[in-house]
Amino acid sequence: MISKARIQLLFDQYMEETASAEETQEFFLLVNDPVNEVFLHHLMDEYLTSHEFTGGLDDSQKRNILNHVFSAEDHLDSSVNLSRRIYPLYRKLMTAAVVLLTLSIGIYLVSKRVDSGKIYKGELSPGGNKATLTLADGTKLSLTDAVNGKLAEQSGISIRKTADGKLLYEVKDPGYHHNNRRKAELSSEFNTITTPPGGQYQVVLSDGSHVWLNSASSLKYPISFASSGRKVELTGEAYFEIAKVSNRKGRLPFIVSGKKQDVEVLGTHFNINGYDTDEFTITTLLEGSVKISKAAVFERIISPGQQARVNQNIKVAEVDTTVAVAWKNGLFKFENAGISTVMDQFSRWYDVDVEYKGKIPANKFNGEIYRNMNASKALRILGFANINFRVEAPENNHGRKKIVIIQN
Repeated sequence: MISKARIQLLFDQYMEETASAEETQEFFLLVNDPVNEVFLHHLMDEYLTSHEFTGGLDDSQKRNILNHVFSAEDHLDSSVNLSRRIYPLYRKLMTAAVVLLTLSIGIYLVSKRVDSGKIYKGELSPGGNKATLTLADGTKLSLTDAVNGKLAEQSGISIRKTADGKLLYEVKDPGYHHNNRRKAELSSEFNTITTPPGGQYQVVLSDGSHVWLNSASSLKYPISFASSGRKVELTGEAYFEIAKVSNRKGRLPFIVSGKKQDVEVLGTHFNINGYDTDEFTITTLLEGSVKISKAAVFERIISPGQQARVNQNIKVAEVDTTVAVAWKNGLFKFENAGISTVMDQFSRWYDVDVEYKGKIPANKFNGEIYRNMNASKALRILGFANINFRVEAPENNHGRKKIVIIQN
């Protein structure tokens, strides 16, 4: 069992921003362990009332710090009387509190704040590795329930499930696929992997390209790609790492077809968010270059660090790419995000409906939340932003639960 001295050391290093990457990871693991919750709350209390602060902070002032983290305003709350000397430390604390809050120690003021809504006493579990594979002949395989190992074989290609939530397409006999006629036949046979709300999955295609599929999404792809090109169809959201493949004419392009756009790449890393319910289809590039075209009328080429938003037009901007791919790395990450953006992600991951009663709150949210947390913890960011909400059970216990956002 880890000692309290070790936990305190890691806590101090994290708050002072001197922790290494390994120490930060160790600290996060300890934070996520309920066994350490009481002691971590004690450390947070000590830190907030330490001599670094002028006169310490009372409970109301502590709440204001955490409320400020999730507000849209940049100025300091007038009720916090801090000297200029400690202002950088105060800002550092607020930045740290974003992570600590969402990991249960920053959430710790929950028992001290004024209740802003009806508390749901049940629990909404986070999503996980869930998906259905539909073979070319219409056979459906539940990847959620299937045992690890070989699931099927199609024309010399083995389909295998791994323990870490990954579907692998492996060419059993490479010579078997050198025949162009055989390749053409296989490229006309499609499989589809579909994730439900609350699901995610990875698939490694026959060319070696790696795809991470987010919740409520689907990817349709050939069993084996043709010699002339590679094309898949995406609904929802996915992150791609495309393998570089060449033929006699040069690099073989890879095309992702989806809502409102086609994305053509050679070998690169990028994320596409194109849910049917969203106004825009958003492509974010991390590595390489991609060409985005809309209805073969106009196109744009984007570079690493850029994001294209496609609706009637294509708009390109420089962005923080970590926000777009946070889901793939096990996080919700919000950067000046509206409540609709936050709740859309929660809805898909926790498999719940969302309803707004009255005017939609104008709050903006910043920070990170681990996706492996239960919804009761994730939803507390609404309470800290003074947004009233409740969770309703479905009628007769059939259907999905509903998060109701109530106008203040």
